[in-house]
Amino acid sequence: MPNDRRRIGARAAAAAALLLVFAATWILLDLSERRPAWLVVEAPEFAVIGRPLEIRVTLKADVRGGLVDCSLHRANAERQGWGRLASSGPSRPAAKGATYIFNFVVPEREATAFAFALIYLSPTGRWEDGTRAVTAPYMPVRGDGEAGDGARLRRVPLYRYPTAAEAARAKAKPPRPLGRPAVWIHPFLGALLLAAAALAAAAAGRPMASAKERAGERPVWLSFAAVLAASAVFELSGLAGHLTAWGRRLAEGQGVYELRKPFQEAIMAATAAASLGLFILFIRAVRRPGSHRLLWGAGIGLAAYLSLSFVSVLSFHAVDVARGVTWNGISPVDALRGAGAATALGAAWLAVRRRKRPRPT
Repeated sequence: MPNDRRRIGARAAAAAALLLVFAATWILLDLSERRPAWLVVEAPEFAVIGRPLEIRVTLKADVRGGLVDCSLHRANAERQGWGRLASSGPSRPAAKGATYIFNFVVPEREATAFAFALIYLSPTGRWEDGTRAVTAPYMPVRGDGEAGDGARLRRVPLYRYPTAAEAARAKAKPPRPLGRPAVWIHPFLGALLLAAAALAAAAAGRPMASAKERAGERPVWLSFAAVLAASAVFELSGLAGHLTAWGRRLAEGQGVYELRKPFQEAIMAATAAASLGLFILFIRAVRRPGSHRLLWGAGIGLAAYLSLSFVSVLSFHAVDVARGVTWNGISPVDALRGAGAATALGAAWLAVRRRKRPRPT
């Protein structure tokens, strides 16, 4: 009975730790976005040429007087080539808690694939004197014949936009060089993974002490070798970047690109919780007599490499910022991915070196 209670308590503590890591990761990622909280904006799913478009704005914070303005802007299919599309009339007095409805008629313009609202506060109503500004998500622009059920207003995420004064200050500062990964990073990781795959295959073929050990370890080592080899192919061929670009284009075409943030946060939080769970299992396994420690070590290294690579492919803003911080061309993300691959390589090498132990007589 005491052992059962201890076992149940340990499992409950582990489950609580996993939930805590999931929640903490989600909260930290959400805070890293720094979304504007001084207003709420409701907008339709898409805009239709020649038809009215309504944007609803509610000011939540104390705006200290001044005027609020909303204008409609456009972008091409590459989400570039920005320009003013339409105005909703003169600026209006701003007040905390007030709701404003801005009406537009979407004109037909060349190279206009998307429309988005720009909302700003200004003591004079002029953009040049603006104090705060945000943009709403891109809305696909459709022709009149393509109109569907997309006019219903829905709350949309907001993105901080630099005011004219902030843009001028940023332009006056010397440009900060962007960190770029060294050209040898992917070939080096690919070679590391190929070497780990070869050693994992060799570990699967080495003499083992018993048939039970052969049945337990050999299939796992072979699985590790296959996954490591496939990871090397992805690393060397650049397929991960192509898949990311393809997923982005698919999301944009389906109109769900702006909904990716909660999905990314959930996946990254789940990955962090799963990593902790795997580490707990590893600690438990190595404490048992006769445990497959090297096998667990290789699995931990491979899981670390795969999880970090997967998170990197998700292209979340905070991860992109971390990838942009480099030292001699090496980013923290790539350094940790290399550490995971090196851990798998080291465990496989030690497994190959381990000789068959003589049976006790």
